[in-house]
Amino acid sequence: MKTFREQASAEGCYIEVLMINGEMQHSLSQKPFYLENICKGGFRFIAEENFELEDRIQVLLRFPNDHAQQVLGRICYCDEIDNTRTAYGFSVIDGFYSLHDSAA
Repeated sequence: MKTFREQASAEGCYIEVLMINGEMQHSLSQKPFYLENICKGGFRFIAEENFELEDRIQVLLRFPNDHAQQVLGRICYCDEIDNTRTAYGFSVIDGFYSLHDSAA
């Protein structure tokens, strides 16, 4: 099941978590979190780590074409997948990204 989720990860897009609620995240910034889906208002990602609703998170959003952009957002929902993994919704607050420009 994990392999399926990674293959369905918004065509190779992933995030690196830089800050949570203003605190630097050194260990999380080294771990990629793959996206299940993405749109210009936010995305859904899968994690074994725990995030809280309304956490403010600064991420580095990486696209498959080597483009990267910092985005500030908040955790807007969470869905437990199994005992170890949760799907999180990320709603963009600042750092709006253009999917059209990033795909070029």
